[in-house]
Amino acid sequence: MPTILVCDDDKQIVEAINIYLTGEGFNVIKAYDGYEALELLEKNEVNLMIVDVMMPGLDGIRTGAGSRGRFSP
Repeated sequence: MPTILVCDDDKQIVEAINIYLTGEGFNVIKAYDGYEALELLEKNEVNLMIVDVMMPGLDGIRTGAGSRGRFSP
């Protein structure tokens, strides 16, 4: 089953998305800031990222930009 990384600084939102996605059979990896998301991308094969755009520190736009190239074959 595909793996989805969910990243948001609001833990309740991450948990709500996790409940829905795992209920649909997806593997979910949870992160609570952009830096943690990038670290998890280094250690895990991820098929899709769901990232909050407005987060403190490393926002979702910069997190997405930091992940570019990690998904290329």
